[in-house]
Amino acid sequence: MHARRGSRTTIDTDAFTRAGERLEGTLRPGDCSRLRELLADDRGELRWSLRGERRRRPEGGSDGLLELTLAGALQLPCVRCLEPVETAMDETRQYRLALTEAQAERDDLESEDVDVITGGQNFDVLALVEDEAIMALPLAPSHAACGLPVDLPDAGPAAEAAPEAPAERPNPFAVLERLKRGPQ
Repeated sequence: MHARRGSRTTIDTDAFTRAGERLEGTLRPGDCSRLRELLADDRGELRWSLRGERRRRPEGGSDGLLELTLAGALQLPCVRCLEPVETAMDETRQYRLALTEAQAERDDLESEDVDVITGGQNFDVLALVEDEAIMALPLAPSHAACGLPVDLPDAGPAAEAAPEAPAERPNPFAVLERLKRGPQ
């Protein structure tokens, strides 16, 4: 994992949002232990950027906001064949900062447009990037067409005793059409 612009991985969220700073970098899967456990291999990368801003509230004061953007591709195991499948990621998430964990939990329940997280003087940017990358992964990645063999292994005598598949049923709409036309 590396970050450009001073290679900072922790920020003071209050100063970051007041100055409207931006931090960006590249996340490599092998550098993130929790993310790496979910991937097929270490190929791929995610480019990320974090932008801070302050937004005035109508009732007075202002809120610190962070916007995280993730873009790139990772190799996930296909749920059908378990071979690597390249999975593109293009996510943008917004967060409003709270002073305490209790406030963040309370405000997050009330907020529908942004997630509320706890800020601070030693906010770990790369932990946020890794968390969001994990949450953005698809639940069931798969190839459009897996190269699995169609032949099923012989199940022994039980397979021979299995009943034959029922004959194909007529389309109910075709039957209705014939009934509407009457005898011919």
